[in-house]
Amino acid sequence: MSQENVDLVRAGFAAFERGDMTGMLDLLADDLVVYRADPDGATYRGKEGFLEATADWTEGFSDWAVVPEEFIDAGDFVVAQVRQVVRGEASGISVEGAFWFVFEVHDVRVTRLSFYVREIEALEAAGLRE
Repeated sequence: MSQENVDLVRAGFAAFERGDMTGMLDLLADDLVVYRADPDGATYRGKEGFLEATADWTEGFSDWAVVPEEFIDAGDFVVAQVRQVVRGEASGISVEGAFWFVFEVHDVRVTRLSFYVREIEALEAAGLRE
């Protein structure tokens, strides 16, 4: 099932990129848990929680994109290294940074999504490091 999990996560990024929010949200479990490690360890619940977490993260940006660069198959987990590209709303300055998203997948739905700024934390969350 793990390659199917990677394909599911890829499909979610593709839907998001083309603006198909319904298609992307359909890949998420109704009881989804979203965890943002930095800057505050915030936890959100459900599909609405995902949208709230995204809105909180993108506040203050006039442009925002996440570009997946690598997918790591870890069984029930998929780790995606992404490049975030943003433009400050007030400053107009563009900034890029690397982030790691960890998707936990069960029954063909993402049940947990965690965002990390440090690769080591993402790999640990996926059970790839101790």
